[in-house]
Amino acid sequence: MRRLLIVDDERIEREGLRNLIRSCKLELETVTAENGEKALEIVRSEPVDIVLTDIKMPFMDGLELSEKIREEKPDIEIIIYSAFNEFEYARRALRTNVANYLLKPIQVPEFLSAMREAIAACEEKEAGRMRELQLLEGYERGIAYEREKMLLDAINAPRGGRLPAHPPSPGAHGTLEAIHLLLVECPNMFFDMHNDAFVAMLQVCVTYTFDYLNINESQSIVFVRHPVPLSIGALRSLAETIASGATERFGQKVSIVVGAAADGWEHVHEAYGSIERLLEYRFFMDDRPILFSEAQFTEAPFNETELNAMVDKLYQCLAYQDVQGAKYGIELLFAYLKTKGHFSSLYTKFLCSEILSKALAKEHKSRLPVMNEYLDKISRCASLHDLKQVMFAIFDLVEASPGSASKAESTNKIIEQIKQLVGENYDQDLSLEGLANQVYLTPSYLSYLFKKETGQSLIRYITQVRMEKAAELLRDTNIKIVDICSMLGYRSSNYFIQSFRQYYGVTPAKYREATP
Repeated sequence: MRRLLIVDDERIEREGLRNLIRSCKLELETVTAENGEKALEIVRSEPVDIVLTDIKMPFMDGLELSEKIREEKPDIEIIIYSAFNEFEYARRALRTNVANYLLKPIQVPEFLSAMREAIAACEEKEAGRMRELQLLEGYERGIAYEREKMLLDAINAPRGGRLPAHPPSPGAHGTLEAIHLLLVECPNMFFDMHNDAFVAMLQVCVTYTFDYLNINESQSIVFVRHPVPLSIGALRSLAETIASGATERFGQKVSIVVGAAADGWEHVHEAYGSIERLLEYRFFMDDRPILFSEAQFTEAPFNETELNAMVDKLYQCLAYQDVQGAKYGIELLFAYLKTKGHFSSLYTKFLCSEILSKALAKEHKSRLPVMNEYLDKISRCASLHDLKQVMFAIFDLVEASPGSASKAESTNKIIEQIKQLVGENYDQDLSLEGLANQVYLTPSYLSYLFKKETGQSLIRYITQVRMEKAAELLRDTNIKIVDICSMLGYRSSNYFIQSFRQYYGVTPAKYREATP
């Protein structure tokens, strides 16, 4: 609905025009002003599409108002009406580009025609603005697409292939010589959810000229451009700024690989290739959030016989259910792979998947879901350290399996370890998942094992330990019940009271009263 401002120093005239608009059912929202100065204040502070103004008014007449509106808000449609049918008024009004000039007394057909023309003009202007906006958005999308394509060509161009044009970048002047690639890697499909916000963060924290390319849901590249190559210190500071910004704004830990300086866009694909090679090495490194592709990594000679001997020994340990030996074997295997430059993370995970199949080969078919679960965990490991923890968990499953010679001893050890953890940490936020991680078991298997060996669920056991401790504190101390609740790891006092009543049949307060 369009907004109409009626300007007249006579109240009866203003109300008469408003009534006429209502009676004619024109789709107009009306506001009024008693003189030109008041009208100008409204135009400056509120949205107005059409102004219908008298000429003769105190303080500022309608023609002066029209001239000021035309200077400040040229898109507003202006209609002037007056009882003075004089040529000079009409000529001056035409100079202010008014849409129409009506004479008093206003004739309804002429008034309706003027209003409808003004409404149509407003709609046409809005349609024009929308067309311009769509053209601009299409142009910007085209520019962004071309820039992205050029950046992709730059990192993928084969040696001797067609060189990409210099990617456009707002505010760039001249051709910059050195281009540094910073590959930012985040887990959990980060860029699918936060790509635009991440770019906005870069625009604030990166002081160098740069281009940006999102590769996939977990990787993006920042192309930093500078007349001369940046120092290692400057690049490290930049990478740390980006990493800390991601942590502070998104709560996201990122890793960054910094490429060597490319001497022009024709050498960018070489710099990117060195980054890709380093990504494979990084799997075998300790957790380092910032790496430089220029770092040198020693490749020891590869001996296939040594590798096969290690794997065979590991299989032998599994065959004899020597789980501790298997763990030691995986330590040796990973230490060996870590020193070699001939292996990829994919091959290492494949090798571990084969070991998993061997470890669970003699198990019942019901173990197939467990195998699938650990295959998925292996595939999602981001480092050799994570992969080792998964393999240890697999071997612990083998140790706790029905066919294991040390099954009873191993099971008792796990149950005692869990009981000790609960007894020492009952004041913490204990969870099945957290306890399972402590003993390298899946939550479902730990729950099954604990119930089978003790006759009660692990959750029930945790409650029992807490309730017994609560009863002890209620009997032997004067600590407030709300403080006892906190000491036992409960966040809600109401939940603690409810749990206590379900366990002992009375509330904590009644229990304390009944204690001699």
